[in-house]
Amino acid sequence: MAFISIKEYALKNKISIFNAMKLANSGKVETVKKVINGKEQIFIKDDAKISIVKEPKDEESIKELISEIEKLKQRVEELEKKLEYK
Repeated sequence: MAFISIKEYALKNKISIFNAMKLANSGKVETVKKVINGKEQIFIKDDAKISIVKEPKDEESIKELISEIEKLKQRVEELEKKLEYK
């Protein structure tokens, strides 16, 4: 299997280099450490994939929040009118 540098892995998978480092250090992807020019570098397996789970947006909760905001706006208007009459 081919191994690529952390930077190449980040570019290939469209993630930040920092996140690629975190994946490598946590052991979520297969890695190999090699000494190049006297420095130890980490290489990630080329076909190593991780599943990034994105939470689906709840349209119901968004609609509920919008309706709640509208109710609060009406309540504020009513209270402001009461203050004007006094």
